Amino acid sequence: MKTKFRLLVAALAVASVTPAFAAVVNNSFTVSVNLSSRCIATNSGVGTLDFGTYTAFQGSAAAPAAPVTLTFDCTRGLAPVSVAFDTTNGSAAGVGVLAGLQYSLSTSAATTVAGIAASTSTIGTADAVSYSVNGSMPALQAGTCGTATCAASHTRTLIVTY
Repeated sequence: MKTKFRLLVAALAVASVTPAFAAVVNNSFTVSVNLSSRCIATNSGVGTLDFGTYTAFQGSAAAPAAPVTLTFDCTRGLAPVSVAFDTTNGSAAGVGVLAGLQYSLSTSAATTVAGIAASTSTIGTADAVSYSVNGSMPALQAGTCGTATCAASHTRTLIVTY
């Protein structure tokens, strides 16, 4: 019985001792990144600027072609500073020749839809920057065609500088 009593007293003594808590210590560190901003084309090659049918020496300009909208995803806050057209199939100002017919291209001012900032629960999204490309074709042009009708097309590229 004495042994049981001693064990009980020892157990109560251990239980009544206040436990020691571990100390907390902090150690800071730096998180860094070097972000290279850019824009990427999101709908390249899907639009066609179509002047329709043009009759040689017609007295009025070709009907304005329906505009083509070109969209770029850009780093949030990155604003493109200028646009130009390729010089492979025309001039940087947008003048080109197709089937011997001169045409002119122009762009609207950029339209930007702001992306969403990243958070601890989701990644961020890009700013969507869009340009509307319009075209015109003057009247009284001869064109170049060795048969009764000819169809022609070529690719133009909108170059965005940021």
